[in-house]
Amino acid sequence: MGIALGDLTGRLAESGLNAELRPSRIKVSGCPNGCAQHSVANIGFYAAALSHEDRSVPAYFVTLGGETSPESAQFGSLIGKFPAKNCVQLTETVLGLFEKERLPAEQFTTFANRIGTKRLKEILEPLRYVPSFETDPSFYEDYGHEHESFAVRRGIKGECAGSTVAETLPTIEVALERLAQAEALMYHKEYKDAGLAAYEAAAAAARVPLYERLVDPFTAEEALWEFENLFVLSGETEGEWEEVSSRFEELKNQVRHTLVCRDLTEEAPLRDERQTEVCRTSAILEVRRTPEEATRVLLEEARRFVSYCAVAIGRESGVAA
Repeated sequence: MGIALGDLTGRLAESGLNAELRPSRIKVSGCPNGCAQHSVANIGFYAAALSHEDRSVPAYFVTLGGETSPESAQFGSLIGKFPAKNCVQLTETVLGLFEKERLPAEQFTTFANRIGTKRLKEILEPLRYVPSFETDPSFYEDYGHEHESFAVRRGIKGECAGSTVAETLPTIEVALERLAQAEALMYHKEYKDAGLAAYEAAAAAARVPLYERLVDPFTAEEALWEFENLFVLSGETEGEWEEVSSRFEELKNQVRHTLVCRDLTEEAPLRDERQTEVCRTSAILEVRRTPEEATRVLLEEARRFVSYCAVAIGRESGVAA
C-alpha cells in the first residue's frame, strides 16, 4: 500500500496541490509492534482485517492528527477500520478536505483537532463499505499479492525484533483484575487512575471474544471499536451494547471533565479559555456528577460489560464462566 500512497501524493503534487498543504507524515505499519509509528503520524495506517460474508478482507485501522513536536505531541485519533482497497481514496479525501477547509497557516494536526473526530468519521463512513466477493473480488486481495488468497495468521514476526512476538492469550481474568484495581483506586480517591483501569477492564474483556475471531487489537480503544464492529453491528449481541466504544469513551471523558472542574473550583479561578470550555462542557451534561460519581458510573458499566463477555464466552465454550 505504501507504493500506492506514494503514487497518490505524486499525482497530487503534479495537480498543483501546494506542498505546505500536504501532511509531512503518512505512516503505514504492518508490524504488530507498530514499528512505523503510525499512531503519531498525521495520517496513520495499521494493518488489520475485516470479516465480510465469511471471507477475510485486508484492512487498515486509520488514525488522524498524530504529532511528535514537543509543544503539541499527541496520538492520532482512531477514525475506524477501512478496507485496504479504499485507503488511497480515503487519503485523497482527507487531503482534499484539508486543502478546502484549512485556516490560513493552519497545520494538519491543528486542522484535524478543530474539525473533530465525529465529523471526520461521518465524511469517511462511506469508505468503510465492502462489496460482495462476486461484485468486486479485488477488495479481498492485499496490495502486492493480487490473485492470492488473503488470510489472517497467528504468531507473526515483528520486523523490528526479527523474532515472534510473544502471545499472551486474552482472558476474562485479566479484565477482572483491572476491575479490582479500579475498585482499590476508587477507595483511595484516585479517580483518574480508577477510571482508566475501568476502561482497560472493558477493553480486556472485549479482547477475549475478538481473539477467537483472530483479531488482536493494538490499543484499548481499538478493542472496544472492534467488538462493536464484529459483534454489535453484525447483530450477534441481539441489540445489546450499541455504540459501546463511544459510550466508554464518553464515560472516561466525563471522569476527566469532573476532575478538571473540581480542581479549578477548589484551587484557582479559571485561567484561560480552554479551561472555561472544559467546565462548560461538563456543566451541560444531562446529570452533573462529582468525580466519585462519574468514576462509579464508568466502573459499573465496565463491570456489566465484563460480565456480559464472560457469560457469552462460557456459553459458547460449554463451561461455566
